[in-house]
Amino acid sequence: MNREVRAVIRWVPASRGGRIAPPRPAAGYATFARFENDPGEALGAWSLRIFSAVEFQEGEVIDARVGFLVDEAPHELLKEGERFEFLEGRKVVAKGVVLPEAVEAPQRISDFELALLG
Repeated sequence: MNREVRAVIRWVPASRGGRIAPPRPAAGYATFARFENDPGEALGAWSLRIFSAVEFQEGEVIDARVGFLVDEAPHELLKEGERFEFLEGRKVVAKGVVLPEAVEAPQRISDFELALLG
């Protein structure tokens, strides 16, 4: 049984070493993820998938449903407030944070809030 959580994800722009463009559509995208609470990957290396996404901030940011690809993954890493990065090889292409279900994402976020995402 795969568990999905809500996350806000910011794609790292190419000017900062990220992707040339975010995947379109973002739903279905899956890649390796590194977690703030497991930086040395003591719990193993796992991939996250974006199951659904709503774009805002001209597609730079998405409000998404994410989850691991396999049931054996350490689902405890997907708790509210957990920060993660999506990697393609060694390149960080996105940064995200797991949100509480009740928090409503705005249609536009400030530069300060963007900086908090990374």
